[in-house]
Amino acid sequence: MFCETFFSVYILWCICIYIYIFLFCGLQVHFLKMYIYLLPYEERQELCNILDQNDKWEHLGGAQMKYSICELDSLKRKVACGGKSPSDELLTMWSHQNHTLLELFILLSNMKCYQAMVAIKQYVDKQYHYLIKDGNKLDALKGRKENNVLESQIHQNNFDDNADKVLNKCLVNDLTTSCNESRVENLSAPKSPLFYGRHRMTIASDRSAVMERASVIPCIPYDELQKSTNNWDENVVLGKGGFGKVFKGTWKCTQVAIKRLEQRLSKPDSDMEQMRQSFTELHCLNSYRHDNVLPLYGYSIGGPHPCLIYQYMAGGSLDQRLRTNDPSRVLSWPTRLNIAVGSARGLQFLHTNMINGKPLVHGDIKSANILLDPNDQPRIGDFGLARAGPEVQYTYIKVSRIQGTRPYLPDEFLRGKKFSTKVDTYSFGIVLFEIVTALPPMFGNRKTLKDHVTTYEGDAIELKDSRVTGYDECFTEILNIGKLCVMKLPRQRPEMRDVLITLEKVSLHP
Repeated sequence: MFCETFFSVYILWCICIYIYIFLFCGLQVHFLKMYIYLLPYEERQELCNILDQNDKWEHLGGAQMKYSICELDSLKRKVACGGKSPSDELLTMWSHQNHTLLELFILLSNMKCYQAMVAIKQYVDKQYHYLIKDGNKLDALKGRKENNVLESQIHQNNFDDNADKVLNKCLVNDLTTSCNESRVENLSAPKSPLFYGRHRMTIASDRSAVMERASVIPCIPYDELQKSTNNWDENVVLGKGGFGKVFKGTWKCTQVAIKRLEQRLSKPDSDMEQMRQSFTELHCLNSYRHDNVLPLYGYSIGGPHPCLIYQYMAGGSLDQRLRTNDPSRVLSWPTRLNIAVGSARGLQFLHTNMINGKPLVHGDIKSANILLDPNDQPRIGDFGLARAGPEVQYTYIKVSRIQGTRPYLPDEFLRGKKFSTKVDTYSFGIVLFEIVTALPPMFGNRKTLKDHVTTYEGDAIELKDSRVTGYDECFTEILNIGKLCVMKLPRQRPEMRDVLITLEKVSLHP
């Protein structure tokens, strides 16, 4: 009896203590130590709905919560499969570290996401509510100032006076019947600059921009790539250039080619340009999937070097195969025709698969950028200079700078900076000349292959690659198609769809 009475008194005493703490100390505990996972369902759902809009959660998770791009990419793919709210998953992940609503409130303030702050403000001490009021006042004041200088702001944001320092940013001249006057949308440029400082990207909002362009392409941890190349063994280097090196690796039991970008501290502008080109390529290879476009397996950001991971093309580049000294690797005429047809098919796909009413112009078609698989099937690679072309009602756009490989570029682009799908057509014509002659695009005396072929006064059959006999008719037909592609005026050149149709009709009689 005594024990039961004592136990009852003890329980009553505990309840009184709890009530006392709740009444006199509860506000402080409630406000300062209310953890994320204690947020009621309705408020949490409202908060998630706000953060899901326009993918605000990505900025919150990257720039504010400091999650890596790989962690956010993994979360994004996880919710894509399960149909869940990415914001809810992010909050759950963050709550595992015992973060509080006050901390979240401050992060939302840093983002100026005041609507989300309002959704949870009743669970945050009133002394912090001024962050909402002051933020709204600043935004209102800023809005009035921006309205007063709207025209100048639009000009500065959309037409950068220093545009020649920005990769692929196009400037448009006055309207003509043949020139697209609308602002050129650059498929390649990220929404915010991708600063590559101190050997790594450190701005999380820029990482979100990369993730947006990468979509479902997986983000691969840097250490996995390091292991796949035996710690970047120089013996597995496939090639190198101003961008860095390409390594052959084995990743997930699959042979891959890994482009590792390397920073040159003496040339920060060049590094920035290379980074932009790489993420142009990331965007294009994600958006344009085709049998004759080089597959991209993944990317890596956050390690010492950004990397792009491609399918390994065991056949090498068309440039290498045309100039090989190994008789066993010399391309037969049926194979050469197949490479020409496949490359044309991939290129016309880029031109006809419109995004926002505009074609994608590769901008750097050449034999070195046509890669061959083990069966010598061609894939178009290196989309670093790709840009959106003119809308269908226009024939060209004018750009601020010239990029590409000079022997493959037409006069209207080199001299007039007129950019269109016909630039790719011209470049492809030079590639056709290479295929049939095996000659390089530029000779030692600075004579171009185009001039050599189009002004040749002897019998054209003398231009044929003498290492492979027969198929004279095939040679002649491909040569003539190449001549059409390199006509002086853009309007005289065929579109790549017509080039493909014509190539498919080429005779293969020995």
